[in-house]
Amino acid sequence: MKIIFRYVVPLTILLLLVLSACGLNNSLNDSLSMKNNEGIIKYPSVENVDMKYQEGKVLVGYENRESVQKIIEVLNGEISVDLPQIKMVSIKFDGTVEEAFKKLSKIDLSGIKYVEPSYVRQIIDPKPVSDSVIYRDLDGIKTFATTGGSDEEFSKYLWGLDAINARTAWETATGSGVVVAVIDTGVDGMHPDLVGQVIKGYRPLTDEILEAGTDSSYGGAHGTHVAGTIAASSNGIGIVGVAPDAKIMPIVIFDTSGYVGDDEVAEGIIWAVDNGADILQNSWGGWGYSYTLKSAFDYALDKNVVVTVSAGNSHTDQHLLYPAGYPGIIQVGAVEYYGGNFRTVWFSSRSDGVIIGAPGVEILSTVPRSNALGYEGYSLGKDAEPYDFYQGTSMACPHVSGVVALLLEKYPNAKPWQIKKLLEKGAVDIDELGYDHSSGYGLVNAANSLSYSLDTTGGVTFDVKAEDSLGYPLSAVFVTMKRLDGNGSDYFAKTDSNGIAHFSNIDAGKYELIVGGPDSNDRAYAGGYFGNSMVYRMEEERQYNRIINLTADSTETFAFSSTFVVKFGEPSTTLSNATVTIDSAIPEILSGKRFTITAQTFDTNTTYDFSSIADYVVIRVERDATGATVTLNGTATINGYDISISGVLGKDATVTIVDDQGGTKGVSLWWSLFGQS
Repeated sequence: MKIIFRYVVPLTILLLLVLSACGLNNSLNDSLSMKNNEGIIKYPSVENVDMKYQEGKVLVGYENRESVQKIIEVLNGEISVDLPQIKMVSIKFDGTVEEAFKKLSKIDLSGIKYVEPSYVRQIIDPKPVSDSVIYRDLDGIKTFATTGGSDEEFSKYLWGLDAINARTAWETATGSGVVVAVIDTGVDGMHPDLVGQVIKGYRPLTDEILEAGTDSSYGGAHGTHVAGTIAASSNGIGIVGVAPDAKIMPIVIFDTSGYVGDDEVAEGIIWAVDNGADILQNSWGGWGYSYTLKSAFDYALDKNVVVTVSAGNSHTDQHLLYPAGYPGIIQVGAVEYYGGNFRTVWFSSRSDGVIIGAPGVEILSTVPRSNALGYEGYSLGKDAEPYDFYQGTSMACPHVSGVVALLLEKYPNAKPWQIKKLLEKGAVDIDELGYDHSSGYGLVNAANSLSYSLDTTGGVTFDVKAEDSLGYPLSAVFVTMKRLDGNGSDYFAKTDSNGIAHFSNIDAGKYELIVGGPDSNDRAYAGGYFGNSMVYRMEEERQYNRIINLTADSTETFAFSSTFVVKFGEPSTTLSNATVTIDSAIPEILSGKRFTITAQTFDTNTTYDFSSIADYVVIRVERDATGATVTLNGTATINGYDISISGVLGKDATVTIVDDQGGTKGVSLWWSLFGQS
């Protein structure tokens, strides 16, 4: 078996709405209008920082559906995916994402929550299992002493079942009545161990219903391998899954052309939830925070659908991969057996979001038959067709999905946080003592978890709201919920266009809330106009800390504030009859009038204090007549940080914008002010 480990990093979008500072001879209203007159405005650009997204498509979240039509018209595009459940459409068009953002910068986008790219993500590919390992003992893989306690043909290879105590758990539950949506490549429903196990599914790319029991293994073998670990039937042949009486719902998000896009994935998630899925199994991910995917997974969690996600195979300790980084999900690491003990395997990604570990090394499971759509070959020869050994967190996650299916058979009305609690209580501690970033609470144990009753307290849904001093919502604000007792996962999210970071089905308890931003490197336009979340300078970002004790569903509000003072030095040439004015950088039609513009006399002995203003602003210096070229300089102090500023009044110019670009780059960047609370 030749399995290539692919690791692709998506492309960040830096949206920088900027204003030209050279030769402003027209009125300032023209200069600040959303018109591209000879470079007066430089629109948002996409800068390649070695990340990837799909061209020719943008994802649009909306509050007012009518506002979407303006985007369609400007891009000359058409709707590709329409999801009213989360108020999102994707729009396909001819051209690049960068070109699309430039066009959208010119129109009123009130009623739009966000516009973002569709990032490129990948299957968390299994690590290759070498032939020397597979064939080192023809009587069985010596990773764990299996009991062979079932009648399946390859029972002696299924060390994972014994490691998680699944066979004992079957005395209580086998997953009957539970549906697991395998969000992956398709599934070969005609595999002998999956016959009768695969129900109706969905192929978002073609908007096609996949009939029960058919071969839907578009995109390769990965989904079939995952499905077998979860629910291969107990039929005396091949293998048996962790929950042999559960059913598999295939949702194809890695199709013949690869990853179908965040919009299509969201469509598949919502289809699965609306069509009876109890669990969403995800062994895939990538960089790039997607508001669309976050909304789709929140849709599932808020409807009490459990979400399991692989931690990743990059070994690093991080929380930048999605969907693993979203709150409320169950993130799974990979465990191996060695020398009498279990431990997290070297390749398994570490994170303060890992909840549980599960067997992920030398896992035998089903793969597509030789005449199936997703056939990729076998490693074991004709006597073992169609089965194969894979390893990775992709193989660990379906073990946990299977255990969740057992738990949901016993507790069909359990909420996701209650299921997570059962997994935590039943886990066998490995690696470091107590909770750790490698295996979370430890190795999952099905029988142990089934022995506990459901907690009736201990889970909450929590919102954090960020706003400026005038009550305007701030999107793209990062929210970290850091658990103070150290005994469990932390949570992360970003605020949406309503200024809300939503945390569904998380643990109650005491946290330090760290609220910071808006993110100066936000990857998406998010808000009613370009700029709702746009902070260009890191000095403009704010951070607030608060200790909270969560005992019930609630909302915590953070009012941002800032300080901004400006002082000018001596100009290069005497400047008489000149004024200094702060102007809104956003046209009034979009932002509303937030403050009264008052011109003040230009004076090098005056410190101009604009701290009371909450808006996106530029500093204008204007004189009443043309004359000699004048170079201006000074210092803007924002939130205590001194930034040198400058500007140039050409001999034929009466007005210039003064900032830290100084006109030398032909652009000027606004200042993000939050006012005084």
